[in-house]
Amino acid sequence: MASFGKKILSAFVEVTAEEKAVIKPEEKQFDSTPVAPSRPLPSTTTQKFEQYFDKLFSEANLPGPDYYEFAKMTQAMIAITDEKARYSAAFAGLGVQGLDKNKLLDTAAAYLKILETDAASFNATVDAALNEKVQAKQQEIQQKQQRMEQLRREMMDLQNQVQLLQIEVKENEDKIESNTGGYKISAEKMKQEILADIEKIQQYIV
Repeated sequence: MASFGKKILSAFVEVTAEEKAVIKPEEKQFDSTPVAPSRPLPSTTTQKFEQYFDKLFSEANLPGPDYYEFAKMTQAMIAITDEKARYSAAFAGLGVQGLDKNKLLDTAAAYLKILETDAASFNATVDAALNEKVQAKQQEIQQKQQRMEQLRREMMDLQNQVQLLQIEVKENEDKIESNTGGYKISAEKMKQEILADIEKIQQYIV
């Protein structure tokens, strides 16, 4: 029996190549919806679920009348508004084919077990999908956010370093300009003194 979980989940999460290989085209139509939705399900979604469960029970149906046929017959007799009369009529119609109350209850319990087993498979598949598609992605988001925070701190540190370097550059630039100006002034003064000495030497020394 195909897993309800994989068939339903294939409609709303990406499945692996292996999973895609075993999913029949007609099974892709089923949409996944939380077990206890906070909002009413669209009618198309509920119809797809009903189709799935009908197929599930049909594949598990044993030869001869049982709960599956009884449920189908009560649905077909929906025009009978009195519920007791409808149930009694359906049971009477199948009773002639060998269905008794014990078999009806036993097979109803069997279909309930099938539903519970399939639901367990679905829940396990949902948990796996949540782990792979949600929790793993959340962890990746957290890691990237941590990396972003680390980069932010590194950027702030680099900005501080740049500001310190800019201050240092300005200080050095000012010092160099100051020293350059002082050098030129002192050099020109020394030049004029030497020229003056040369002129005096030529004048005073014979």
